[in-house]
Amino acid sequence: MEELKARIELLKEQNPIKIQDLERKFGLLKFELQEAKKILERKEIALADVKGEWIKNNSEKNLAVMREEEQNLKIARMNYNAAVE
Repeated sequence: MEELKARIELLKEQNPIKIQDLERKFGLLKFELQEAKKILERKEIALADVKGEWIKNNSEKNLAVMREEEQNLKIARMNYNAAVE
């Protein structure tokens, strides 16, 4: 970790404008990831609410739609996790 910090400091001295640009881009990416996480959490909550209503109705059509939405949510979660990594 110390070696990494030293390399960053050296790069800041050598090319401060590029480092500032990279820090700005990193900040934007971090913000976008946070926003994506919030959206995903809201979708999970909405899906849980809808799932509860659909289970009450218990129709096959509703259950099929619910399963499709769950699959879409899993894909969105995997995409988010891949972006975070």
